[in-house]
Amino acid sequence: MKAFFKSFVYAFKGIIHCIKSERNMRFHFCAAFYVLIFMRFFDLTSGKKAAVYIVIALVISLEQINTAIEALTDMVSPQRSEPARIAKDCAAGAVLAAAIGSVCVAVCVFDDKNGYIKLYEFFRDKPLMLVPLAASAVCWAVFIFAKRKDTKND
Repeated sequence: MKAFFKSFVYAFKGIIHCIKSERNMRFHFCAAFYVLIFMRFFDLTSGKKAAVYIVIALVISLEQINTAIEALTDMVSPQRSEPARIAKDCAAGAVLAAAIGSVCVAVCVFDDKNGYIKLYEFFRDKPLMLVPLAASAVCWAVFIFAKRKDTKND
């Protein structure tokens, strides 16, 4: 049982490493944060909610796999080589394809103008809520783009 729980610790360490070292991962988490917040303004079916959760998990998972492939490629091929470049480019392409797919899902899921009206009315009726929204945007921008001394930045 102890080994089972340790496997979760290792998995979370991998996620934390990726968040610390990969700017794109931080961007994906930011996008997911706002999508999940703004979902509440739309009357989404269970299927549409599931689609959103699946594409979020897919993009984040593929970013993890991309990071793993990059690390492994750097380990086995420290010099620049065409096969190493292809491996890294294909892994990055997989993330890009999933991210584009997630935008397509978002276009389909969030096609209800009533959701946008509810969103507008919420901030119209509670303009002070724009303060935490703006503050969160600043925090996310710093989180995403701040240079980190201890890790690589894309």
